[in-house]
Amino acid sequence: MILKNLSNTQNILPMQLNNVVVLACAGAGKTWGMCNDSICCDNISKKTLMISYTHKGVYSIQKEYAKQNLGVVNNNVKIYTWFQFLLRELIKPYQKSFLNEISQIKSCDFSQMYGIDYSRKNSKEYFLNSHSDVKANHASEFAILLNELSNGAVLRRLEETYSCIYIDELQDLVGKDIELLELLFLSSIKIYCVGDYKQATLKTHNPKSNKKKGGMYVFSYLETIKESHHIEIIRNNFSRRFIADIAQFANLFYTEDPVFSEVKANEQAMGVFQILEEDVHKYIRFFNPHILRYDKKTFTLNYTSLNFGVSKGMTMDRVLIFPNGPLNKFLLNPSNRIATPDKYYVGITRARYSLTFVMKRFSKTEYFTKDKIHMGDHEIEVLKFISQ
Repeated sequence: MILKNLSNTQNILPMQLNNVVVLACAGAGKTWGMCNDSICCDNISKKTLMISYTHKGVYSIQKEYAKQNLGVVNNNVKIYTWFQFLLRELIKPYQKSFLNEISQIKSCDFSQMYGIDYSRKNSKEYFLNSHSDVKANHASEFAILLNELSNGAVLRRLEETYSCIYIDELQDLVGKDIELLELLFLSSIKIYCVGDYKQATLKTHNPKSNKKKGGMYVFSYLETIKESHHIEIIRNNFSRRFIADIAQFANLFYTEDPVFSEVKANEQAMGVFQILEEDVHKYIRFFNPHILRYDKKTFTLNYTSLNFGVSKGMTMDRVLIFPNGPLNKFLLNPSNRIATPDKYYVGITRARYSLTFVMKRFSKTEYFTKDKIHMGDHEIEVLKFISQ
């Protein structure tokens, strides 16, 4: 029904044939490429919309766009979070189609993301809380319904307003987001998406449907509809962030889809290392690395640290990681795969020059060999990853 309504819209407005999906590894320049394309395709008669799931993602886009555009973000460029997009552009302008009233909906309610919602499907209570805030779990579904109830007016308004929509961190979209994304691909708006299925650590809501279409599966699903939805899929597994040793170590987490380094550097103590707890203080004083951990349960000798998930999108010269149990087991035998490697992959792909793990004791394996790191007048024994 919804697709049929949108199909009717296509008889009026010409269809854009240059939708782009970029599947690229960590450090491949996804946000850079998205911003560069938007600046090159600036349309003075319509606006450009750029979207990321998180506020941190929005800030990254704003910063990168301004960097490429003489320090400013053009007035016709709007940069929103995913839920700002849903609320401002799709839901609020057409709430009357469902409520028979205007100016009722103010914001989104994120308090009911998990658990069971016993509200009757498509009822007011299903989409809105008692304060008329949109339940985040059903926001995309609500937008799709409003498009149906308004006979496609939601999508037509977008087409009249925007020439291009750019979506960062595509792998964060799940559930009804994917159905909405399909509608966007079929519109006359150029849709340009970037992401990396290996970094699918977040999701916009707790989906009840389309579970094999979103998140880490979104790129494989889009392959199946690229012809019907006029999508060009571009793959890029060449990273400009980290040296080859880090790339090769990262490939142990996703052996079937390797990344490659384009970085040439000449820095002290480059590579992937294991150091003993007793040497941590000296190492930190000399190299001043960023300290990462899986989550707050991970012991870090009381050093201030960031969770892997929080570090997503960041680039750091040197990273020191305090491993949790699964990562410890992996370091002892990397041939034993971690069951859910996405968050670990984010953590180990932040560093440019060195990635170092803190160990209670050394266990030499086929992947690591004994070595030394020099720190001024001192040196410490380490295990160094054997690169190919």
